[in-house]
Amino acid sequence: MNSDFKYDKLTPMLRHYVDVKKNFEDSLLLYRVGDFYEAFFDDAIIISKNLQLALTGKECGHDKRAPMCGVPHHVIDTYINKLVQNGFKIALCDQVEDPKMAKGLVKRAITRVISPGTIIDLESLDKKENNFLLSIYENKYGIGACFSDISTGKLMAFEIRNNQSISANKLIDEIEKISPSEIIINSNFSNKKVLKYLNLNKEILINKIDDSKDYESLSENVYKNLGVENFKKIENMRIALIAISNLLDYIYSYHKEKLAHINDIEILDIASYMQLDANTRRNLELHSNIDKKGKDNSLFKLIDKADTVMGSRLLNMWLERPLIEKEKIDKRLDLVEFFFLNPDLSNKVSYFLDDIFDLERIIGKISYQRANARDFISLKTSIRNIPEFKKFLAGLDNKDIISFSKNLPDVSNIYDILDKSIVEDPPVLITEGEIIKEGFNDDLDKLKKDSLSAENDLIAYENEQKEKTGINKLKINYNKNNGYSIEITKSNLDLVPDTYIRKQTLINRERYTTERLEELSNLILGSSDRINNLEYEIFCQIREFILDNTKKLQYLSKLISIIDSINALSKLARENNYCKPKITTDNIIKIKNGRHPVIEKKLKENEFISNDTDIGESNNLIQIITGPNMAGKSTYMRQMAIIIILAQMGSFVPCEKASICICDKVFTRIGASDNISKGESTFMLEMNEVSNILKNSTDKSFIILDEVGRGTSSDDGLSIAMSLVDYLSKKKKAKTVFATHFHELTVLENKLDNVINLKIDILEENDSLVFLRKISRGKSDRSYGIEVARMSGLPLDLIENAKVFMNKLDESDEIFKDNNKIIKSSIDDLNKIKIDELKNKVNLININELTPLEAINILNKLIDNIKEI
Repeated sequence: MNSDFKYDKLTPMLRHYVDVKKNFEDSLLLYRVGDFYEAFFDDAIIISKNLQLALTGKECGHDKRAPMCGVPHHVIDTYINKLVQNGFKIALCDQVEDPKMAKGLVKRAITRVISPGTIIDLESLDKKENNFLLSIYENKYGIGACFSDISTGKLMAFEIRNNQSISANKLIDEIEKISPSEIIINSNFSNKKVLKYLNLNKEILINKIDDSKDYESLSENVYKNLGVENFKKIENMRIALIAISNLLDYIYSYHKEKLAHINDIEILDIASYMQLDANTRRNLELHSNIDKKGKDNSLFKLIDKADTVMGSRLLNMWLERPLIEKEKIDKRLDLVEFFFLNPDLSNKVSYFLDDIFDLERIIGKISYQRANARDFISLKTSIRNIPEFKKFLAGLDNKDIISFSKNLPDVSNIYDILDKSIVEDPPVLITEGEIIKEGFNDDLDKLKKDSLSAENDLIAYENEQKEKTGINKLKINYNKNNGYSIEITKSNLDLVPDTYIRKQTLINRERYTTERLEELSNLILGSSDRINNLEYEIFCQIREFILDNTKKLQYLSKLISIIDSINALSKLARENNYCKPKITTDNIIKIKNGRHPVIEKKLKENEFISNDTDIGESNNLIQIITGPNMAGKSTYMRQMAIIIILAQMGSFVPCEKASICICDKVFTRIGASDNISKGESTFMLEMNEVSNILKNSTDKSFIILDEVGRGTSSDDGLSIAMSLVDYLSKKKKAKTVFATHFHELTVLENKLDNVINLKIDILEENDSLVFLRKISRGKSDRSYGIEVARMSGLPLDLIENAKVFMNKLDESDEIFKDNNKIIKSSIDDLNKIKIDELKNKVNLININELTPLEAINILNKLIDNIKEI
């Protein structure tokens, strides 16, 4: 509240608003006043700006009015969703007593708190992605985390027990994968690296909560809300248990009733999946494109052929966490292959799935008691064909799919009650009737019959009054504020009987009532209230019946998601001519005519140039790729990584043939960009990423390095690049593809027994280049930078001048100064020099005037010569 407004001078209602706001400083407070939710003071200003609403004022006991804005109560969810999407937390303060019965100020209390991580309205959520709330707890033993999508009931937990630096990196990678919209951390959380990361991600709402509860209380909280079976799963994960308890506390802060759909916790073993760090996920554009941060041209956008949003969300998780167990990968690939080879059956599966709505989130809405009758109809439609679908799957020639069929639960009882009870096109509101079918409830049918009889009597009474008074235009109308009235125009007032009782005078007519009209009105309105109340009561009973079957419906949703995801991958493979990869453990990757799945879709048919990959043998572990920019090095490297990830998530891959060894981790170091917000230059960022790769990679990892060392001087960069290759070759022994313009690196093929050279083929004609985009053995002797610059459209005189400078630089390399001339001009003859002559030549070398390349070349020749002497 602005300091211009004195608390003790405020009206009683605004004082109460301020009192409530004190306990919800992190929220925007919307306060129910009649048919509106209103906000005042600073909250009103913020809401009006974000929702583009008029900012008005309210008398508040001061000379000037308090800032105010409001929204109608019946559309409050629409406005809440917009505010939450903008990153705000909203507190709703409702009237908790009938205003007609109130003595003084109407009693109000907080009934809901809605935040980015706790929103459940389907219209406001990304249908194909989970909306996770993440709880993190840290102590000296490590980090525990729990994350939940409360709109679906999904709940997962994990622990990271390591030194603080490694734990921080792993946690940040997991946060990137989880992509939470809101995070809870303990108030004394102290990991500086994680806190710095969170502070830089302004779009994530961060809540610090008190963590002073004793362990017994925390355990009891988990036990009470998740039950004994779930408690047993995590009772030995003491750090994660605290994170879980904190998350449950947050969820249940303003929802006291048990949430039936949050009933199971899954323990996530991070080490049992391929590790993809944040840089790798961004560089490979798995979920969003680098340029615009949108979904277009991302890998997920391409592979998502699911027929249900539940299948899409599961595919998303499979892509985030590829498998590393051969048996599990092969099983998933075999299922994909079955539908791939049987397109008619695949199409039939899509036919069954096409009518299924978002079961997971419908169940969540029902659990939160936020569902209406239309959600019930969506649920009924979704499960209508399950018996037929179950029968169809049982008839397929595949034991795993038959197993799916056997496990699909029988939900016919749920369908039957919904089919018999809910009208086909119900209204949105559930408290105003018209939602229960005739014949479902005898008491309701009798009430409706009595009400209909009274309505018929009302029509008969109107006709009777027209005939009796002679007023042909006499009408009996209903008004929300005045009930039923006889309306007579001014021109007919002289015909009004004395028995009519005047109710209201309007401009052109008068409203009257009679004893009989009041009697009929009471019958109709009383019946209407009783009908509405009974319909709502019946609706709640049906809701409880559905909630009793929550686990059955959730299991159905899970199986449908798996079948849908498997079928989606088969459609992806058929539509794009993918092949089934052979999964091995031999540490060798062989790909025949591999393609980049996203880029090939952007090109016309047959425009994409495919390439083979062969890496992993003891003499072919590190590949150095040289060639000009824009020729396809980066595409080739990325497609290798993507093919590996697709194969291990259980998907067919874009190539003619593939044998993929299981990789525990995939790393990429691509591009050169500053991260000014983190205080890191291009080179520092590059070195940090390389450092992370070296610390965490193993001999089962796959690494992509693009232009490492280019962010500093040539001498420093070349030295680092050479040393990096040497380190990878001798100590890490990870499969590595290294693209570079340091052509000097190609000499390492002769010095390290597991390094080979690759190049991008080009065709040079009439001072211009044609990129063939084909990878072959060998090395490029230059980068063709001037030619690429010409292709980009730089002025021709600039290009010609660049050639002049290049020629001068080439000449300077050939002209040796002082005592180095003798050595440099006779390198090719070193093998003929006698030992004494060799010593004399060595003494003439001035090391300070040699470039690294000159020094390496001379050293190589000297070593070769000495071996021959």
